[in-house]
Amino acid sequence: MININTHKIITAELSTLNMTDGEVLPYLLKQTHRRINVISGYSIDDTKQCYKIIRIK
Repeated sequence: MININTHKIITAELSTLNMTDGEVLPYLLKQTHRRINVISGYSIDDTKQCYKIIRIK
């Protein structure tokens, strides 16, 4: 999704009960090859894998 006023890319993902936010994060980040300035989410970055993926992006 793109904010029409700021032209910033905003994305969201709904996950099933058997999938954690940390498991969904890599799929969200793979959707763009552009630089990401801000990543926010409720407990989404509580794993070493998520920290690594965020640092790369």
